[in-house]
Amino acid sequence: MQNPQSRKTASEIAELTFQLLADCQHKEERFAEQLKITVSEFRCLRAFRGEKQLQVKVLVDRIKLSGSRLTRILSALEKHGYIIRTIDRKDRRSITVSLSKKGVELTKTLEERYLQIHEDILNGIPKDTHAALVDGLSNMLVSLQSWLQGKK
Repeated sequence: MQNPQSRKTASEIAELTFQLLADCQHKEERFAEQLKITVSEFRCLRAFRGEKQLQVKVLVDRIKLSGSRLTRILSALEKHGYIIRTIDRKDRRSITVSLSKKGVELTKTLEERYLQIHEDILNGIPKDTHAALVDGLSNMLVSLQSWLQGKK
């Protein structure tokens, strides 16, 4: 059985992460709206992380969506001229997704604005706590990923 302090801390973290998730989703909705794309399209483009092309299977892993859902998102991005899909001639199951010139420009804008948003958020937090914040979030992420791996 957990001690009362550990239980209290877990309760506080549960509430904070719940609210953080809701607020981050709201932030992504506002951000995507400014760029005139959907949240799913934003997440897909964000998954490129500076790379100009990725295999579909890498995108599936990065954004944690089914292949069929990702296909619909890619179709919309392709229709808007942000990406180009190329089927491997040797293995038709292998598809490479490349950013078009328009897609590269959008992802560059996306990354710059996304970084600015987080700099603005950090400006509301005392500078002497930034390193501890990064450490705490990193530890939380590692622990969560470990927990998720154990639950497969």
